[in-house]
Amino acid sequence: MAKQKKQKERTETLLVKYGLPSFLAIIACITVFSIININITKSPIQSIYEESVENILSLSIDNAETWIENQVELLNVFQRAVVNPRDNREEIKNRIKSKTKPNGFEYVMLFWDDATGAKDGGPETYNTKGGSSTVGILQKEYWKQHKNNDVAVWLESPRESNLGGFTMPLFVKSTFTDDQTGELVNGGMVGFLQLAPINDLATTFFQTGNISVYDDTLALRAGIDILNSENKDNFLIKTKSCKMENKVWTVVASIEKSEIGIITDKMRSSLITGGLIITAILLFMVLIVIKLIIGKFDSIKKNIDNLNTGDKDLTKRLKINHNNEISQVKKSVNLFVDTIHTTVKQIGDANSHLKTAFNNVKASLNESKNQINNISSEIANATQTLDAEDKCVMDTSSAVTQISQNIKGLNELIDSQVNAITEASSGIEQMIGNIRSISASVEKMAEEFSELNTATNDGIEKNKIVNELLSLVLSQSKSLQDTNKIISTISSQTNLLSMNAMIESAHAGEAGKGFAVVAEEIRKLADTSAAQSKSIGENLQKIADNINKVVDSANASKLSFELVSNKTENTSQLVESIKLAAEEQAEGSKQLLEVLSLMNNISTNVQSSSKQIEGKTQEILTSIESLRNSSANMSNNFHKIVSTTEATKETTSNLQYCADEMSEAVDNISNRIEEFKV
Repeated sequence: MAKQKKQKERTETLLVKYGLPSFLAIIACITVFSIININITKSPIQSIYEESVENILSLSIDNAETWIENQVELLNVFQRAVVNPRDNREEIKNRIKSKTKPNGFEYVMLFWDDATGAKDGGPETYNTKGGSSTVGILQKEYWKQHKNNDVAVWLESPRESNLGGFTMPLFVKSTFTDDQTGELVNGGMVGFLQLAPINDLATTFFQTGNISVYDDTLALRAGIDILNSENKDNFLIKTKSCKMENKVWTVVASIEKSEIGIITDKMRSSLITGGLIITAILLFMVLIVIKLIIGKFDSIKKNIDNLNTGDKDLTKRLKINHNNEISQVKKSVNLFVDTIHTTVKQIGDANSHLKTAFNNVKASLNESKNQINNISSEIANATQTLDAEDKCVMDTSSAVTQISQNIKGLNELIDSQVNAITEASSGIEQMIGNIRSISASVEKMAEEFSELNTATNDGIEKNKIVNELLSLVLSQSKSLQDTNKIISTISSQTNLLSMNAMIESAHAGEAGKGFAVVAEEIRKLADTSAAQSKSIGENLQKIADNINKVVDSANASKLSFELVSNKTENTSQLVESIKLAAEEQAEGSKQLLEVLSLMNNISTNVQSSSKQIEGKTQEILTSIESLRNSSANMSNNFHKIVSTTEATKETTSNLQYCADEMSEAVDNISNRIEEFKV
């Protein structure tokens, strides 16, 4: 088998082999982590911005709703300050003139429903400016809601102010009892809210975020008009409704989409920079760790090199000062050296025993070779003796075969004589058997005729008894018929009685209903009894007819029995004569059978002796054949033994050659083992 080509060893260092892949793996992991982190955090950052915008928008709406609630409460407070529950008109007019209007209102006016002094027929109004107005308010929205729906608070849409800007009318219901007339006076107070405070709700947030406020007509009241802007696609826009009493305003929060991208880019840059710094630190730490590990393995390498190229001292061990992974490796090396030490000692001891054993094997092989040569010569002499014995067996087999053929001819003649005697004997035995059978049949016939005669006489007597019994049964059946007629008569009377009972129960009405049920059941019982009586009468008549027929048949049978009895007596006498003749013929046949039996016994003995001689001859032939086969097998086995002996001699020579080579190999092993110090 060709030796495998030895591969060329490559020079390498663990610092490059493991440090560089570790560095690349760290860079790859941090890069993947950064990409995943950026992609993962991009959506949360946007969600955080959107949630912040939602919070700011909700806060702005809360501020707007709180502002309108405060203004309504402020107007209600002013209304209670001007109008007392029990008051009069003049004092209220003077009081509203003297009261300072609430903050945030341009002015406040008051009216009563019954003070119809305006040009349009509506009520005249009084205000905090110190005067009254007759312009009229019939077309105002708050007036219509006050009159038609009796609202407590109502807010109108913003409108232009006489002083510039926009105001927003706010109505609150106002009632009082006139202390002079005692009548309840209905009216209302309207405060014209200044919209300048709405601008305070339009705040800005982050870098580009803005809050815009739109009234119920979607007219801008605060902030920038983002909904009608041409660049609104560049903004993230959130809108919510703001409830101001009966009006719904819209508050819009907007922020430029680019601001979210800038924040995401800054975070991505921070992640990449941090990842590179961490990579450099990890690489430096990995290189230090690898360097320290390589240094720890130097002592292990020196010890193993000493085993390979030094003094091959297997008693030296590595020192172990700590319990860590390097120490575990040192322990494994020491254990390996211990194993080698033990193995080398065992190999040395085994090699010594093996050398002694090979010397013994060589001596045994020489002795075996001499013994095999002696066996070979003895086998040659035995083969010649077997050939001579085989010839003698062949001659004996031929002579015994001729004797066997002669005995077979004699057996055939004896068999013919025995068969003839047997056939004659069988014929006579058959004749005697027939005579015995006839005699037995005749005897049995005589017995049967005697029994038949007795049975005939007995039958005549029994027939007489049967006739008497049949006459008695016939008379009893007539009595049953008479009884059945009586039952039929009773059934008819019972039926008639049940009909009368039903008629009487009908006359009794409700009281007789229970009795009517009983009468109905009695009627049903009577009908059933009548039907059964009729059926019994018919069956009894049939029985009587059959009995008459049986009586006639019994009389005829009596005559037949008497005739048979006469014939039986005559036949019995003839059978007795036949029986005597058969007995005389059977006695003569018996004497002839005894003579043939004696001849048959003598022939059978001669035939048995001949068969025994023939059987013994066959056994001799079988034994001679077995002897021939055994001789042939022995001859073949001796030839095989000769071949095996020659092959054994050759194998012994080969074993002796192998033993010499292995003895030389054992000596070489001993020399190599002695190089180690154990």
